[in-house]
Amino acid sequence: MREILLLIAILAGLGMTLRWPFVGVLIWEWFTLQNPHRETYGFMSSTNMLIAGVTLLAWLLSKEKKLPPNGFILWAVLGFLLWTTLGTFFAYDPAWSWGYWDRTWKTFALGILLASVVTNRVRFQAVVWVAVISLFYYGVKGGLFTIITGGNNHVLGPSGSMINDNNQLAVAMLMSLPLAQYLRQQSSDRRVQFGLLAGMVLTVIAVIGTYSRGALIGLAVLGVMGLMRMKHRFTYLAVASALIAFTLHFMPAAYFDRMRTMNSVESVQSDESVHGRLVAWQVAMHTAEDYFPFGAGFYGPQLAPVFHRYFPDELNHAAHSIYFQVLGEHGYIGLILYLLILAGAFLKTTAIIRTGRRLPEYRWGGELATALQASLIVFCVSGAALSLAYYDLFVIAVCLLLPLSRQVSARRERAQFRPAPLAAAA
Repeated sequence: MREILLLIAILAGLGMTLRWPFVGVLIWEWFTLQNPHRETYGFMSSTNMLIAGVTLLAWLLSKEKKLPPNGFILWAVLGFLLWTTLGTFFAYDPAWSWGYWDRTWKTFALGILLASVVTNRVRFQAVVWVAVISLFYYGVKGGLFTIITGGNNHVLGPSGSMINDNNQLAVAMLMSLPLAQYLRQQSSDRRVQFGLLAGMVLTVIAVIGTYSRGALIGLAVLGVMGLMRMKHRFTYLAVASALIAFTLHFMPAAYFDRMRTMNSVESVQSDESVHGRLVAWQVAMHTAEDYFPFGAGFYGPQLAPVFHRYFPDELNHAAHSIYFQVLGEHGYIGLILYLLILAGAFLKTTAIIRTGRRLPEYRWGGELATALQASLIVFCVSGAALSLAYYDLFVIAVCLLLPLSRQVSARRERAQFRPAPLAAAA
């Protein structure tokens, strides 16, 4: 039954896409972030390619803009994509790495497409709404699951997706919280504001229910940023206090036993998970040196022959860090390009925020840039212990800054060259 309902929704959406390609972009974003096809069986598992193909065809045949706004971020993204593509030819196991490359370039293709077609405020709002609803699906469901089970079971993501692991899902849900707060600021309907607030609370509970220590650090960072930026700090502190009280009195002892491993150096050193990360980071550095300049290719360092070359007695696994993941897979040049993307994104958000403060009519743009900046900070902090370097929402957030900056620049130029009242009258 679920397959039939989802198929009907897809066919209806693709029919609209032929007339309005932006509808297909939103459907593509929905499938990328929420992965609804992962909760069905059979033929629905391959619908993502159908959606992408129809959307790209409709976009090419339409009058929509075909090129994204030019800028440093765009060239950094294209440079990273080109470098990783070239490096895949020289990967340790090209057949293994090409499969992951195929998914990665599609993620960046969606981001660049969004940068091209998001041309006004309505479209910005639509993209953010789809992102929030897609991840709140797991946040609300996970929060209710945590409450019903008393926090005794871990919250997990959709099987077979990039966020199937509890740690990765936690970071994805954390990244959605600033975007949800942005939508609350933009809405004048009390019902929408309350619904988003309820979704945010349940999503925080779901993050706690993942038992992710990295996400707990990210949640703390997000909490501090919220306290610094919130206007209604009393309400914010009241909600935060309620969530802390919920955690202290509701979560089982197993949760606190896991979180307590971060309290001392001895606990960290004896923790198998932390030990495995330290080993994987060393493998990434050795791989970047031995497979210079391209690295071992997408997910190459975690292959047993590569991993066991340096640590034959350890269990091979992923890098568990976006930075060491890129370093081991694409070498030092790939890591530099990746860091340039991040640096460009943070510089761009700062510039947009400043412009939004100077232009009251463009305050929404500054608030959106603030939300995107907070999401990226959470990604960078929590991602230091997760293999999530090419996550879709990260790419979408970075690429959205291109059209957002273009709108800000246009508004700023009009404001600077606005004629004086006497000159206009003359």
